[in-house]
Amino acid sequence: MAKVAGIGHMSFTVMDMQKTLDFYCGILGGKVLTETIDETPDLARCCMGEIAEDPYGKLKVAMVELGGLEIEFLQYLVPETTPFHGDPSRAGSAHIAVNVDDIDEMYRTMKEKGIKFHSEVKECIRDGVLVWKWVYARDPNGICCEIVQRYD
Repeated sequence: MAKVAGIGHMSFTVMDMQKTLDFYCGILGGKVLTETIDETPDLARCCMGEIAEDPYGKLKVAMVELGGLEIEFLQYLVPETTPFHGDPSRAGSAHIAVNVDDIDEMYRTMKEKGIKFHSEVKECIRDGVLVWKWVYARDPNGICCEIVQRYD
């Protein structure tokens, strides 16, 4: 029987590829592995299924390595990407959690660069033990990005 052999990558659709790369690579330290523009007569249908009004599609695609994980960022050119709804409580929403070695320094650095946070850095304490510190931010697309420092 076939079984899962691992996780290949995760993917997020973005509004502006350059702002996305500036955030994930310039601020968080990721590395661009590849950048392409993909275009075929049936790409929209292959990516979107039956909801695609026109089967033709054209995408900017960037693969980024961040903390040992490959992340694929897609910017739809045809059909054009529409803004993220921004509500993390809606089914299908996602966030990315990035482990850091000094959350307080990362928080200060990101704030200085104008990154918006949901709150100050918070502590997760379980059974009286500090397990991790965490804080949610928004990337340039409105996607939640959790910054985490683990203590286990």
